[in-house]
Amino acid sequence: MKIAIPIWDNRVSPVLDHAREMMLVTIDGDREISRETRLIPNSLPPQKARFIAGTGVDLLICGALSRPLEAFLAAAGVQLQPWVRGYIDDVIAAHLGGSLGELEQHFMPGCRGRGRGMGRGRGFGRRGKGKFNF
Repeated sequence: MKIAIPIWDNRVSPVLDHAREMMLVTIDGDREISRETRLIPNSLPPQKARFIAGTGVDLLICGALSRPLEAFLAAAGVQLQPWVRGYIDDVIAAHLGGSLGELEQHFMPGCRGRGRGMGRGRGFGRRGKGKFNF
């Protein structure tokens, strides 16, 4: 499995639409295999979603994102776990431990409940249920 996390100052970038870098993490079972950092092109939501999907990610863990970018990512088949905050190492460890959607410290302010894979209340998230079929 490959996950992507937009980064800023060793933390999850607060807004995906404005992130300039992302970390790609390859996971095998419950352990991390590798990490690499990639620059995210400064482009419109369709091109940004196409770029992210083109990296082969299975899951994008991010902070806030615009509705258009969210829709383009979903249409491209990228599973989303939005409204996450925290240091990259902590977020990866929580994901590997299965507790990322459960820990209050990883919810963005005002997003309690959304962090459980709910994203904007429409059912987006790691379970991949909602308006779009992944």
